Amino acid sequence: MDKNLRIRSNITNYDVLRSVKEEIKQSETRITRRIYTAAILSVATIIFVFMLIITSQTPTMRDYAAAAMKRSFEAERAVKMMDETLNEHILKQSESSQ
Repeated sequence: MDKNLRIRSNITNYDVLRSVKEEIKQSETRITRRIYTAAILSVATIIFVFMLIITSQTPTMRDYAAAAMKRSFEAERAVKMMDETLNEHILKQSESSQ
């Protein structure tokens, strides 16, 4: 209602309709703003929860990786020991066959 309207002594249906339309428009603006705010906050909350989950799982994943590396080194050491034992056995067989 920024426009300069002439002052009327009585209110007509047109005035009431215009006032109701303006009120509906303002209400739609408020509702739209609230919906946008709720959507942005929802996305931010979801991102925060994901970050919290990832952050809390990092030490666990580090422990799993350390355990896997330890098993890998142990397996490598076992294969090396088996290879050395097999080489010694083959040498003994070759010496005994000569």
